[in-house]
Amino acid sequence: MHSATNARTASSGLSVHTPGADRLGNWWLDRRIGEGRWTHVYQARPRGNCHHADYALKVLKPEYERDPRAAGMLQREAFIASQVSHPHLISVLSAHADQPPFFLVTPRLPGTTARAVLQKWGPLDSPQALWLVRQTAEALAELHRHNWLHADIKPDNLFVGPNGFVTVFDLGLARPVHEAAGSSYLVGTPAYLPPEAFSAAQSWSGASDVYSLGVTLYEFLTGVLPFPDADAETLSAAILMQPAPDPRRVVPQVSSRIALLLRRLLAKDPLRRPLIDELVAWLVDLEIDHFAERCAI
Repeated sequence: MHSATNARTASSGLSVHTPGADRLGNWWLDRRIGEGRWTHVYQARPRGNCHHADYALKVLKPEYERDPRAAGMLQREAFIASQVSHPHLISVLSAHADQPPFFLVTPRLPGTTARAVLQKWGPLDSPQALWLVRQTAEALAELHRHNWLHADIKPDNLFVGPNGFVTVFDLGLARPVHEAAGSSYLVGTPAYLPPEAFSAAQSWSGASDVYSLGVTLYEFLTGVLPFPDADAETLSAAILMQPAPDPRRVVPQVSSRIALLLRRLLAKDPLRRPLIDELVAWLVDLEIDHFAERCAI
């Protein structure tokens, strides 16, 4: 962190500058390992040099500390973590979410994002894609059971470990299911948003996450989006009205069963998409069907 940040946070009693290191609360910040629109992410360790830097600390950028929307995202992540626990969902170990500086601490995960996997290796084989998406669906099922939508499922928000273990993270845009109806603001990444996000006549529901997961599966298999991320007007019209393309036009070896699944996941009508528990069972069945083809990522 730069000195201006240190001076401000030190005045709150939460951070002091030490030669060669920064401290935020009870955490030493070793180095920056990531950055989002509103946050910096640091490799961190608890106070005391005997500890390993096995943690990730996400802190709101100084320029957003007075932005209630940005602060609310970190507060939401911390709150959801106190309610929902699942092996494939990121856990929050510590948080300072009541006043600046806003930050939260999670385990530092080995591996990389699914986005980075796609960028390095290109489209995934069907068994690999199904494996990653099934794990993601299991995390979403637990969120939905607690009446939360993730609302921003995409490869960038899926962390893939060296053994292929998926962790869903970045819950800053999550929203309660019971508050989703009638939402008038657009959040999330446009290319992954469901048709209901662009229509005042439809409400968000668990089926909205299912759609975004369908876009993610399509991208895993083909390396491209079903509807290219063009200008906002063209993109929203395509998501609302154009039939989802058949992935076999891009990758002919995709099975007819997977193509059928994608057709259901990307249905315009939320009621035609599978429920999340039905989806998990469907994915398990497809995984078994393709198990012999699976190889390590």
